[in-house]
Amino acid sequence: MPLMTILGIGSSLPDRVVSNAELEQLTGFPAARISGMFEIEERRWSRGAEHADPPSGQRCSDLAISASLAALRDSGASTTDVGAIITVSTTPDFLNPPMDCLVARGLGLLGVPAFSLQAPCTGAFRAVELASALSSRIDGRVVLVVAAETPSPFFRFGKDIPTDHVLNSLLYADGAGALVIAQTSDGKRPSIEMLDLYLNSDAAAPGITFPGMLSALPPGTERYAAADYLGHHDFRRVLRRGSKLAAGAALRLMEKLGVGAGDVRFFLTHQATGNIRRIASSYGLPAEKIPINIQRVGNTIGASVLILLDELAHGESLKRGDLLVLHTAESSTWSSAAMAIRW
Repeated sequence: MPLMTILGIGSSLPDRVVSNAELEQLTGFPAARISGMFEIEERRWSRGAEHADPPSGQRCSDLAISASLAALRDSGASTTDVGAIITVSTTPDFLNPPMDCLVARGLGLLGVPAFSLQAPCTGAFRAVELASALSSRIDGRVVLVVAAETPSPFFRFGKDIPTDHVLNSLLYADGAGALVIAQTSDGKRPSIEMLDLYLNSDAAAPGITFPGMLSALPPGTERYAAADYLGHHDFRRVLRRGSKLAAGAALRLMEKLGVGAGDVRFFLTHQATGNIRRIASSYGLPAEKIPINIQRVGNTIGASVLILLDELAHGESLKRGDLLVLHTAESSTWSSAAMAIRW
């Protein structure tokens, strides 16, 4: 891929903070057990406190727009500088109109080429690959990439809800992250050195499925009575296989770049669980170089790595020349991705 420069980074989280104590009331899982399983103390939900519908300004597209504006401010660019938009979400406001149209409308970007990707944990990486292909066709303007997820409105509680779905409500959270990138290099901004994508690389049955209300599984009384529409999550299998795939993506990319773990400042991995440091170290990645924020924001699916990158970028952890390796895996397709960023 051509050298891509990151001009701006931004993120957005819902207003509502949900503690383990509140989840104990909703699910019956003791707060201490939630913390022990996932190392999460709190997370952000867009759903209302009294009902599942998000309040005004807290829908998935709202978070995407907010993160996009933050990234544009960080870049110093204006909306008129945007030549293309790529949105990523598995929980968009609607199937139609697509998320890209809602974000473009919210930003006042009418007539700008826009695309929606429906992809979970590797979605932001796929979007960057697409952005690199688009960048040479938009007359020197920038590409806006935004990943946003709001699974919380889909959570259901009660004695008849399957255990794996209850665990989902303990783990997953809402948020958005955005990048403003361009095919340019001034030597002063972070650059994406290489992107490594292995998509749909495993024919094994998915470890996670969320059917929703789609034509392949039309709604019916029986499905709703059995809560089948909530999907399936094989936690043990996902953690075992997904973690290996994510670490493998990082190691594969480092080999291509000709660098070792000692050359990398941080490994930014998808925040699948607070135990990710221990898991990653078992595959050869140094635990002390793996920052986490899951204890405060939960697992925000496709937005996870971008939210973490935004925190690091606007903190005091990075300095000029630092090499970051971002990596993830996707248990619905058993695909993986890694991306190197030179600060």
